[in-house]
Amino acid sequence: MTIGSSELVFTPAGPDDAAFAADVETAARPHAPRDPVSYRYWWSQPDEFVEFARFIVHRGGERIGFASTEHARWEVQPARYGAVRGELLPAARTGSNLDALLAAMEERVVRDGALALRTWANEDDPTRIATVLARGYAEDRRSRRWELDLLANRDRILAMILDSRTRMHAAGVRIGTLADDGDAGVIEKIWRLSEEAGDDVPTTVPRVPEAMASYVRWVNAPEIHRSRFWIARVGDEVVGLSVLGYPPVRGIVNTEWTATARSVRGRGVARALKCETLAQAMALGVDRVRTGNDAANAPILHINETMGYRLIAGSISYLKRA
Repeated sequence: MTIGSSELVFTPAGPDDAAFAADVETAARPHAPRDPVSYRYWWSQPDEFVEFARFIVHRGGERIGFASTEHARWEVQPARYGAVRGELLPAARTGSNLDALLAAMEERVVRDGALALRTWANEDDPTRIATVLARGYAEDRRSRRWELDLLANRDRILAMILDSRTRMHAAGVRIGTLADDGDAGVIEKIWRLSEEAGDDVPTTVPRVPEAMASYVRWVNAPEIHRSRFWIARVGDEVVGLSVLGYPPVRGIVNTEWTATARSVRGRGVARALKCETLAQAMALGVDRVRTGNDAANAPILHINETMGYRLIAGSISYLKRA
């Protein structure tokens, strides 16, 4: 289906268009480059509980951006939240074009049955913020973004690593990589742990569960390496995990996910896992890493601050009724 909106035309997009979308986002935000290989992988994947629609944005016959809608299947999320996203190349990135992009995606997802709409803007993006607010959205939540200079903080990080290893040994917590774990059921265990931890992340929009098959697809994504996927065990149970994503072509190494079981929270397990990911990154020659979390997630905010991360521009989530 092709959608027309003022002078913009939206044509359906597929995996072959994913690299272009990554290029658009990289051009719009060069300090946060996106990886084309990872984009193609994820644009090729299904999802058991979420429906996506993706489009390439054209003007005058030229590709100038991409846009998308997504929503949980309504039987999974009766509140019927629909998300609208998209980006444009810098030469076409005006308030009026962003407005037209959002309007077209809103119309589509409302036609699909959405009763509430969600979108995002980065804190350092006044053009998008003004456009979103003018369309009647109100700020919902903020996501903090952090960057850690591994060169400047090397001695501090190494000291934290040694301290964490001592504490974990004394507490009977074993830490190693997924690649070295011989448990045939380990993926299911880390999936169950992630579902438990995911339910505890602060949110307004109801969390959509993740099927184990979807989790397996994430573990096998091109930016994920099992030898760089750290897990913590107590006895036979997996009680924590932390993994950095390494973009195959371009981008900044980033924390994909850190989670701990409720039974061990407050015992330093998350810090110990993050320390191991950083030690490994330094050994691999990485000079900096980034991470993000909800602004209301006090425990992880504290960990990031004490580990030496510095705040960079985060994102703002907006909501409005359809």
